[in-house]
Amino acid sequence: MIADEPTTALDVTIQAQILELMKDLQQKIKTSIIFITHDLGVVANVADRVAVMYAGKIVEVGTVDEIFYNPQHPYTWGLLSSMPTLDTQGTLYAIPGTPPDLLDPPTGDAFAPRSEYAMKIDTLYDPPFFKVSDTHSAATWLLHPDAPSVNPPEGIINRRATFSEMNLAPSDELKVMDTADKEPAVLPHDNGPTIDSKLTEKGGLL
Repeated sequence: MIADEPTTALDVTIQAQILELMKDLQQKIKTSIIFITHDLGVVANVADRVAVMYAGKIVEVGTVDEIFYNPQHPYTWGLLSSMPTLDTQGTLYAIPGTPPDLLDPPTGDAFAPRSEYAMKIDTLYDPPFFKVSDTHSAATWLLHPDAPSVNPPEGIINRRATFSEMNLAPSDELKVMDTADKEPAVLPHDNGPTIDSKLTEKGGLL
C-alpha cells in the first residue's frame, strides 16, 4: 500500500484517527505501507524504516531510530534541525539556498550548493552509499574513510546524547564502514519509491 501525503490538511485529531486506522489496516491485512510525507512527526510515529530523498534521489536509509537519532547525511541534519520540539527556543534552523533545477541538475552531489559541509569532491562526483550499519546507509562523501572529521549541528549532537541516555544509541562519533556492496532497501524510480521489506513493516519516505 502506498500512502502519498495521507494526513495533509487534516487537523491533529483527524490526523491521529487516520494514522491509527492505517496501522490497524496494516496489521489486519499484513501488508507493507509506504508513507510519502514531509511531516517528520508522522514518520516518527508510524515508520519502521525511513528513506530520505533529495532532488529525486534517496540520500539516506535506515531504521526510524537511526534516521532520527544518528543521521549521517547533511540534508537529514538540516531536516531534523528545522523540526520544532518542546525545548525549541529562538529561531528555527532553515536550510539555506533553494532546491536544484532537476531539468538541469548540478554536477556531483545535488545538495552540495546548500551544504556548509560540502567538499571539493562534492562538486565533482555524486557520492555512493556508505554503509553505517547493517540497516543504515547514507550517500555522503563525509563517510569516506579519507574525509575530514566534522561536527554535526548542535541539535543533532543533542539528539544523539538523548538517545544514549535511553541506552539505545550508537556512538556519538561517525561509524564509517566500507561502501555498501548492494543497493539500499529503498530504491528510487521514475514515478516514486519501491521498498523491499518484511510484510509487516512500514516505511516512511521524506
